[in-house]
Amino acid sequence: MAFKLHIEGEGRKIGFYKLNRLEMEGVEIDADTDFEEMDIKELFENINAYIESGELDELESSQTLTVVDPETASLTLDADGLEEVEISLDDVMLENLNVDKKLELLEKSKIGDVFFVRSEVGEAYWDLAGEGERTFSIQNVKLGYLDCSESHDQYDLLRDSYYEYLCDLVVPEVAYYNDEKLELEEHVLRTRQVFGDLYIVRQELPGREKIFQRVTLEEKMRLDGFDDTVEPL
Repeated sequence: MAFKLHIEGEGRKIGFYKLNRLEMEGVEIDADTDFEEMDIKELFENINAYIESGELDELESSQTLTVVDPETASLTLDADGLEEVEISLDDVMLENLNVDKKLELLEKSKIGDVFFVRSEVGEAYWDLAGEGERTFSIQNVKLGYLDCSESHDQYDLLRDSYYEYLCDLVVPEVAYYNDEKLELEEHVLRTRQVFGDLYIVRQELPGREKIFQRVTLEEKMRLDGFDDTVEPL
């Protein structure tokens, strides 16, 4: 039985970009610099221009995820021979995904690496299609879910604050009926806000652990031409 699953809600496109290779493009970032507020804003705008042009993706130094906030998500099921019906996330199986495996770019980072995190926020939808058995069961639909508490303690989550972009979110593109992956037919994100954050990989003593230190600003840096204090998360 063929079926389609429509998911919509507040969507986010979260991109992680390693900036070290931008030196080849003339953008030099010294990890030991004490960044001034105006310098950071100019730097963010330059980085954002490289992202929007696709140049950072060409350098193979990026990783992106598209997710939906489960508190805003609504789902519609359209299966052959059945009336179209609205369902909730409680009707499907949420399969926890390992957050770190989704961020191999960060896992392979070295001391002194510089990363930019860019998050787009807006209304979004995903159209997924698949094939079920003759007797269709919505309980056999699985959606990916990022539950950081399953694999990290509170210290990890507070120390590496980039986790706040990812935790407790549904990943519609990781969707299965039993063990068959659903096909993503269409995804649209109508971006309302774009935010950026800069992180430097440092070594924390005495344990010499690798940490991601955020370069802080007085306010969240918006990259969509607006300047306000609305939080993206």
